[in-house]
Amino acid sequence: MLGTGFLTLLFVIAVSIDSFGIGCMIGLKKIYLSFKGICGIALLSGLCYLCSASVGHLLLPYINPQLFEWLAALSFVGLGLFFIWSNKKSSDPKHDESIWTQPTRVLKSPEDADVDHSGGIHGKEVVLLGAALSLDTIGAGFSGVFIGLPPFYTAGLIILATCVMLYGGLKSGEKFSSKTEYFSMLPGILLIIIGLIKLV
Repeated sequence: MLGTGFLTLLFVIAVSIDSFGIGCMIGLKKIYLSFKGICGIALLSGLCYLCSASVGHLLLPYINPQLFEWLAALSFVGLGLFFIWSNKKSSDPKHDESIWTQPTRVLKSPEDADVDHSGGIHGKEVVLLGAALSLDTIGAGFSGVFIGLPPFYTAGLIILATCVMLYGGLKSGEKFSSKTEYFSMLPGILLIIIGLIKLV
């Protein structure tokens, strides 16, 4: 059985690596995102994780302990398959529905976060991008509770990793732009690996 430390590291990478791919695409489009904005997005991801982990903790007393790891493993595999499926889906043509009601569109076209086409992501647009990148932490945070990941420590690592991934992606946009589709698949693959490790 692999240690909690290794699983926590693998978990944090799975949750935050989307930020690198998104950063690459934003950097390629020459869209400006300040370091303050990067920190705001990372904090939002950490808060979403803590909120979902808190809900998971409330449910722990009502679930048989023997079911914890099975439930966590199956939920990780399910999340991983969902992320892979959602990234493999062909993009729907753009329509008139507001980006504010469909933040997931930002994951397909990060430049859509620049709602006012100012060439930069500011204010509410930072919240929009942060919400899109935080979607996976909501489900993953709930699952993380069942394999015993420490919530505050894990949330702190997610904040740090998201900052590093986003900043690195922005700076590496042109170099890695042709490979960003692989980064969008990696979170799902890593979550499936975590689930399979817990099932063995």
